[in-house]
Amino acid sequence: MSAELQPAYILHTRPYRDTSMLVDFLTPEFGRITAVARGVRSRKTPKRNLLNPFARLLISFQGKTDLKLLTHFEAEGGHFPLVAKHLFSGFYLNELLVRLLPEWDAHPEIYSLYEQSLHALSTQQDLESILRVFELQLLHELGYGIDFESDAKSGELISAHVGYCLDPAQGLYSAHADVPLNFQFAGLHIHAIAQRDFTLPEVKQTAKRITRTLLKPLLGSKPLMSRELFS
Repeated sequence: MSAELQPAYILHTRPYRDTSMLVDFLTPEFGRITAVARGVRSRKTPKRNLLNPFARLLISFQGKTDLKLLTHFEAEGGHFPLVAKHLFSGFYLNELLVRLLPEWDAHPEIYSLYEQSLHALSTQQDLESILRVFELQLLHELGYGIDFESDAKSGELISAHVGYCLDPAQGLYSAHADVPLNFQFAGLHIHAIAQRDFTLPEVKQTAKRITRTLLKPLLGSKPLMSRELFS
């Protein structure tokens, strides 16, 4: 198999043998792929500087196995300069995609979502809103999203005046009277999340609790390195 001049972003790199690297790319047509970039760690390779995150590339690769050989790469012109917490958040998006997106599983919508999120990060838009929208849409595209409009057990519409519990496998359902308030999610906040309205700080906090609950069984026990950067 071979592909020529595919749009791609770099998600992760690591050393491979003496002078090469293994590179995880996100592409719209092939999803996440891993390719060997031969000799790029050599001082004689000026194009090494192109293999950095948050820059859009055109790549060509070939190979008969899942591990491809990178035969060509060039800058396409798009670059998103990220700084401080917005930079750490970019690494968080990358790590989520490496951990959750299977190789060779094409999701053009996720590629577009990622690019839009990088643009929002580079223009210093509200950080919590960017991350929550990305997490929720990523979960939806991978088939793990939940319904923010209906009770998962009764089928009734979510009420702004009711507290809800969350089962990652089923969704939100009305809480019994004996469930402590700190284990519930306010229906009013759920309404705002359904509209992707993260104006209020308490809605942002609720959305973070929900996405972390949904992501936990998918990520397993291995901690996210990008989260440690924040601390």
